[in-house]
Amino acid sequence: MGLYDYRRYLASERACLQLVRQIRWPRGVHCPRCEHRRIWKTHERGLRKYFCARCRRKFSDTSGTLFEKTRTPLSKWVLAIGLWKLGCSAKTLQTEVGVTYKTAWVMLHVMRRAVIDDTLFRKLSGHVEVDETYFGGRRKGKRGRGAAGKTIVLGLRQRGGRVKTLVVPDLKAATFRRLIQQHVRRGSTIYTDGFWDHVVLVGYAHHIIDHTKRFVMDRLRHTQAVESVWAHTKPDLKARHHAISPRYLHEYLAERDFMFNHRQHPDLTRLVLEKLLVQYPLRG
Repeated sequence: MGLYDYRRYLASERACLQLVRQIRWPRGVHCPRCEHRRIWKTHERGLRKYFCARCRRKFSDTSGTLFEKTRTPLSKWVLAIGLWKLGCSAKTLQTEVGVTYKTAWVMLHVMRRAVIDDTLFRKLSGHVEVDETYFGGRRKGKRGRGAAGKTIVLGLRQRGGRVKTLVVPDLKAATFRRLIQQHVRRGSTIYTDGFWDHVVLVGYAHHIIDHTKRFVMDRLRHTQAVESVWAHTKPDLKARHHAISPRYLHEYLAERDFMFNHRQHPDLTRLVLEKLLVQYPLRG
């Protein structure tokens, strides 16, 4: 379903609540704290609430999720998700949805936070290309490796599969080795450029492409796929945002990874809603 198909939800808060219940409770309502299924329905201020018969705690359809304390209508959230997947900045979202700039920024931040774990847990495998790049504004001085005031980003792309981009503190061999072991399954084949020729990877086949001689050694030995990630990510972020703080750069990169890895998903809006409704640990 596309944004046009969601028009019936955008116009009705009740329909949005029904959609949230359908996603959150596919097998029936249960207590998010003790998982008990004997639940009583109550209504407070016109909103549906639930009361657990075991732990005797009240909860709602959004308790324990990223929606729990939001005061923004769910219909605006659904519209925001549709605009976000099309590449919307906070300023544009403020105008289109009818919220303050601070609220628009927080909504985008929450959506990025919801998808940030999407690429972190499952390891890449098979043929994996690895390359590093630098993010930061234009300034005088050295360019490329060793440039001052830049943030180092490591990209990993499984051929025919997913992409992971990670903000890294340095380019030391120990850091590179640790990240490969953390995000790539043992037995995989790693392709890098000549900068990583001094790194010994135990448990991996490591092919090095010397870019001072050629960029493509043969049909398999190249890093063109991961470099194409930078060709799309950098212009896209530059076009949509005036500046990105290094503090939040990993969230913007996770957003681009999510959009790339799910670019063929038939219903991206529902997928993001499912991630926003994932239960987080409740306090107390």
